[in-house]
Formats: sequence, C-alpha cells, structure tokens
Amino acid sequence: MSTKRLFLLFAQFLFLHSNDGFPNTGSGESLCGSRPADVVFVLDSSGSISNGNFNRQIRFVTDVVDQFPIGRSSNRIGMVSFSNWAQLEFHLKDYENKAQVEAAIGEMVPMNGDTNTASALAYVRDVMLTSENGARPEVPHVVVVLTDGRSNDPRKTALEAARLKQRRDVHLFAIGVGAEVDRLELTNMASTPSDQYVFTVLNYAALETIKDLLTNKTCRVTNPPKFTTTTTPDPLVQVDQACGSRRPVDVLFAASPFADHNATRASLTFFRDVASRLNIGPDAVRVGVVPRDCDAVVPAISLREAPESLLRRLKRQHPQSAAAETTAVASVLRYINDVGFVDRQRSPAGAAAAPPRANNAKRVALMIVDSAVDRTAVDEAIRAKGEGKDVEMLVVVVGKDALDERTKAVATSAEHLFHVSSYDELSSLVDKVSSSICPA
Repeated sequence: MSTKRLFLLFAQFLFLHSNDGFPNTGSGESLCGSRPADVVFVLDSSGSISNGNFNRQIRFVTDVVDQFPIGRSSNRIGMVSFSNWAQLEFHLKDYENKAQVEAAIGEMVPMNGDTNTASALAYVRDVMLTSENGARPEVPHVVVVLTDGRSNDPRKTALEAARLKQRRDVHLFAIGVGAEVDRLELTNMASTPSDQYVFTVLNYAALETIKDLLTNKTCRVTNPPKFTTTTTPDPLVQVDQACGSRRPVDVLFAASPFADHNATRASLTFFRDVASRLNIGPDAVRVGVVPRDCDAVVPAISLREAPESLLRRLKRQHPQSAAAETTAVASVLRYINDVGFVDRQRSPAGAAAAPPRANNAKRVALMIVDSAVDRTAVDEAIRAKGEGKDVEMLVVVVGKDALDERTKAVATSAEHLFHVSSYDELSSLVDKVSSSICPA
C-alpha cells in the first residue's frame, strides 16, 4: 500500500465526528450545494419538556431551517410532533418559502403526555415520506428526531426506526437532550455510523452549540464532496490539503491532567476531529498525544510514528483515569518543552518510526485546561513560547472556573485562546482550532 494511501486512511480513521467542510456563511444558498433534500423534523412534545425548553427547541429548529434555501425545486421542510401519539404540524408540500415554514414552526404548541417515539417514526414513514404529501423519490430524505428522554417502548422504537431506514436514501439523525436520554436507544434509532448521526447535549440551551454542525452534516449526506483522487475516501472526510504544504507542522495534543474518564474521551474525540482536518504526512503535518504520565519517556502517540503504527495504536487508544492532583498543568507543559518535540524521542515498542523532522517545522501544542493553573505552569508556557523552542500554544478552556489571567498567559495570544462551558461543547471549536493550526 502506498504511503499516500496510508496517510489518507489515517486521516479517515481520526475522523470520529464529521464536522463541516462546508463554510458557515450564514446563508443556505451557498452552504449546501445544488442537490435539494426533503427534511422532516420530529419533535418531542411530551410532558417532561417545560414551556421554556419547548420554545428553545422551536428556536433551534428555526435557526437550522434558516440556513437552507427552501422552495418547490429546492429543499422542502416537514414537521411532526409527538407525545402519546404523532401529530402532524405540516407536510413537505405545504409551504413554498422560508418565511412560511418559519411562521408555521412558531405556531407549534406543546402536547404534553408520554414519549411515544415509535408512533412518530411510523408516521414519518407511512405518511410524511409519500409522494402525495410532497416527498420526492429522486432526492435524499433527512429525518431529524429531537427527544429529551427514553421512549415508552424502546424495542418498538428501534423496530420502527429500522423500518424507516429501509426506505431508499433515508438519513436519520437522533438528538438527545439532557441526562435522561438513552444513548443506546439513540444509536439504534439513527443511521450509521452513529458517530455521524447521533448528537447529545446537556440541556436545551446547549442545542445552540450543535446548530451549525447539524446543518453541515445534513449538507454532507445530501451533497457528498467530490474528490479527484483515485482513492476511495470516506465521503464525510475533507482534509485541508494546504495545511503543512508551505511549511511542515508538528502538533502535540494534551488533555487536562484532571479530566475524568468521560472528559478524557471527549478530549480524544476532539483531538481526532481536529487532526482529521489536517494534511497528515511526513512532509506535512505530524501529530502526537502527550501521555497521562508526564514522567514517561515516550509520548502516548509519538510524532515520529509512521502512519501504519498510528492506525494500530489509535484503534486501541482508550481514556485513562484522571491524574493525581500532584500531576498539574505545569507537568504537561514541562513534558512539551523537554520531550514532546525532541526528534530523537523513541517510538513505543513495536512501533515503526518516521524519519526525523526538518528543523524548520512549525511547533504547535493544543492543550485542554479545566482548572486554574499555577505560576509554575505560566513559567513553563513562557519557556515553551520563547526563543529556541517557539511553540505556538493553543489553549482550550473548559468551564468558567479555569478562565483566569494565568490561564490566558499560557496561550500565545488572545486569538490562541478558546473557551467552552463544558466538554460536550468541544465539537463547536473544531473549525476554529484547526484553522488556527493551519491558517489560510
């Protein structure tokens, strides 16, 4: 297998959660390409959703719809709500422009009752996606289900979802909101791979963080990007080929030393999403991951590992338990300074090594910080950014408690500092962070 093919496979493997690739222009006219779609939103209207959260759900759908062109020969929108039963809000054929659709969405009222998700999925299949109600056989059919809890009959829900997905060109997205959702049920409901079709957020206010991501993923499944390469890449992966072409780039990823299992998994997913946008190659971009044990001689994933080794090791890369309190951000920065970018570092046992890097490679460290840092950490960051090391420090701050003047001092500049309220929101930063690593 050629080296070029291996690099492409590596980038594909890293891509756990497809992000945009379609620029967020704020205008659906240029966002989604030329192929239209029939899009049906299926909204939970059960009694567990307060009026305020129901309105947030409505606003989220309106914002998503606002990014698409709508018309007879363009995208068509339909809407179903459900509680004890499915209730039609409007058919795909009912409205011919965006203003009409958004007005109809705004008129929805909560039903209150149980969570009969299965009835809504059956209704979409048997009623909504029929030619007499406006569905077109020649275009993709996108179904977006929003729910805040476990359905009253998960087995029947999975069965109805399977029947719906058997129809030609149906793409089913499942969005779970809050702590009561069942991730397994969402996975069984959605299209595959679940990494592309399942979203979860902590609350209805957090829906805002996935608005653009949902829009762009919808664009991707209805308008897959065209490739000129002779390989057969994942249609949802789009790599910035310019990244690293002008000057090689070395990138080290570092999770918070205090992150628990779930936070570490979210961090790894975020790192893989960012890496998937970079042009991985021996003369372009190389990536590595700082180990949780910062006294280790070898990084968790070495910058010098060859692509085939990276593939094998990333497949078995798992979150580890949170570090002890004595392992602080300063230790991570010290590792970056003394070990991470040293070309003579050895690769892990059994891992093939790539050739040493040229001295002119740009050095970037992407750190996630979720707690306050001490003065020692700031000193190590200054050393990393100083002459002779010249590491560009990108810092992602998670939570309000960690965002202070010392944390800001770790980043190279204000443009290199990013902030989210929770680990669930990391995906919203993939574009900005990858663009900072490889600016246009």
